[in-house]
Amino acid sequence: MKVSIGIFAHNEEHTVGRAIEAMLAQEPEQAKILEIFVLSCASTDSTVAAAEAYARHDARLTVVNRPKREGKLAAINDFLARATGDVLVIAGADLVVAPGLVERLVEPMRRDPRCGMTGPRIATHGTAGLTGRMHDLLWRMHHEIASMQPKLGEVVALRREFVPEGLPTGIHCDEVVMEAEVIRRGGLLAYVSEAEVRNFPPSDVREFYGQRRRIACQHRAADRRLSYRPATLRKRNVVRAALNVVREDPGRVLTLASLCGVELAARMQGAIDERRGRTYQVWSPVLREVRVNATQPN
Repeated sequence: MKVSIGIFAHNEEHTVGRAIEAMLAQEPEQAKILEIFVLSCASTDSTVAAAEAYARHDARLTVVNRPKREGKLAAINDFLARATGDVLVIAGADLVVAPGLVERLVEPMRRDPRCGMTGPRIATHGTAGLTGRMHDLLWRMHHEIASMQPKLGEVVALRREFVPEGLPTGIHCDEVVMEAEVIRRGGLLAYVSEAEVRNFPPSDVREFYGQRRRIACQHRAADRRLSYRPATLRKRNVVRAALNVVREDPGRVLTLASLCGVELAARMQGAIDERRGRTYQVWSPVLREVRVNATQPN
């Protein structure tokens, strides 16, 4: 299968190099990486210069400098218009992907032509402090939920035939929009827990809360306009995931209580934001605890 990769960035000078290196190092046996696009949306730091340094040494890599911030969905549609692959891998520049990621994400599509979208398991870099522990627990619960009912995020692979005209605009939660579009066209979602991506925790609780509030608002908009709710909004899934993680590690109960408090407040405020017409089409990047020497996942 022929693969095109899109890496999306806004002021990611500290992480874009690692994101590019991890993608360039992918060596799938059952797929061919045709091209890698780095789409920088109105970055004001050295993101573009850092990406262009890699492009000078690998012909597959193209840097697209978008002068205006029009939202991530607009940037994804720009990528879709440029990409020539059968499978489209969409990733953020603030992530580090594990070796073999592309191979593993493509495999379910190779086996079943009905599979339209796949996503990996998300692990985290660093869990120190309350924010780090909540961030880590959030993604541990995400894994539990996605294992019951696919909920894909951070990095996804999308079969091109399920988005022939691009993605619908007006809702700014890209993975949820892609899930809804694939399902609307009769496709299947697949969670690939063997594939792994690492991300970095927000720098403090305020940043964490702001991120969860924005996502809650976007999920409400998707529910209202697309009649689609991701698996993480189904109460039964959340309760089962919480019970599973506490059974596995009872010492996490206090972190779970803190996470539930933050998430409840964020969902309430996100609902208010959505009713007031806030879209979060663009938003300030989350300040993260980025460890310069963090290693790639095994």
